[in-house]
Amino acid sequence: MSERRAGVIAYVTSAVTARSADAGAIVAAVLAGTAVGGPAAGGLLAAALSIPHLIGPLAGRLLDARERPGPVLAGAFLWYALFLVVAAVTLPASIIGAAAALAAAGCAGPLVTGGLSSRLASILAARSTADATAADAASVTQRRGQALDALTYGVAGTVGPAAIAAGAVLLSPAGALAATAGLLLIAAVPVLWLPRTHRTAARAAGGGILRVLLTSAPLRRTTVATVGSATALAAAPVIAAALASSRGAAPSSAALLMALYGAGGLAAALLLIARPLSGSPERLVRIGVAVTGVALLLPLAALLAPSAETAIGGVAFALLGASNSALFAATLAARTEYSPPGAAARVFATVAGVKVAGSAIGVAAAGLIAPFGAGVLILCAAGVCALTLTAVALDAAIASRPSRAARSPRTSLAP
Repeated sequence: MSERRAGVIAYVTSAVTARSADAGAIVAAVLAGTAVGGPAAGGLLAAALSIPHLIGPLAGRLLDARERPGPVLAGAFLWYALFLVVAAVTLPASIIGAAAALAAAGCAGPLVTGGLSSRLASILAARSTADATAADAASVTQRRGQALDALTYGVAGTVGPAAIAAGAVLLSPAGALAATAGLLLIAAVPVLWLPRTHRTAARAAGGGILRVLLTSAPLRRTTVATVGSATALAAAPVIAAALASSRGAAPSSAALLMALYGAGGLAAALLLIARPLSGSPERLVRIGVAVTGVALLLPLAALLAPSAETAIGGVAFALLGASNSALFAATLAARTEYSPPGAAARVFATVAGVKVAGSAIGVAAAGLIAPFGAGVLILCAAGVCALTLTAVALDAAIASRPSRAARSPRTSLAP
């Protein structure tokens, strides 16, 4: 078996397992907290687990500083697992203690998401001269790998919460939270087989990732597009619930719409593995934001045609999930292309962290807007995408002025 094939197998196995745990842990935290102290406690525990994702620059730096990513990632998975168990054991006695444990667990989150994704490009580059001498063939391999990475998130986002729901019934919400740690223990094994990465001069430099994200025009626009679209897409489950409420349907119909959203994302990721995206990553991101904004408007058709609302809503959410998957693959390509040498993990982890923050803001705002009706909520979500696209376009126009024409897409971390 080639080094690249072995690395991809190890990566996918670890990514699906660890990200299933990450996606399931947030659901388990909400269920466990709600069972002990009501919805407010559930929200507190979810926030405690999510907020530490913002330490992406620090977590990513740990990974960028090592030639062997496996031990760092395995250590992060074990840390995550340990504090999930501590939270589950602590929860019956102290909600605050459980929140502190979950905050500690969440510190490993950026490495499970962006940090792990940042290693995929080097895995796919292994033996590239032997497998494909042409640059365009290497690019196709990278784009196919980015679609595969999007697929791991899609599978994890489906499997993780479903496993937690089953565990909460068979065990208890706290027991399901503790059981999530088992997935992380499993993921810590194959991640040790990830190949080494090459050290660069920029790797020894100090911090400054936030400066890089602000001064590198393509990375800045990619970050804005990522956060803006995440804020808008976070409204999807609230839109599903609002559509169900508008026709007096059972809450389970909202779950069905979100299941179709997930199915659409998985189908799109599989299609992109077979037929990878091509072209400038930044251009693909802009197109992805525009398509996502249009897809967010599609559920309006369900409101305009009550007799076929269920069918139209299902198709609309499947297409919305597909657009999200394609946009995510495009943003991964942009992060890979524009990250400074030796700083990929910090870029990936930082963008992943602010994306989580954007999602949290989006779902909170959607909850506040929901009482005004599904139509208003849909228009607001699509409006966020429109504003995001406008901001990105304005930034590109300003950056293209002669006084800034010589600015390099890449910004070195070296002093």
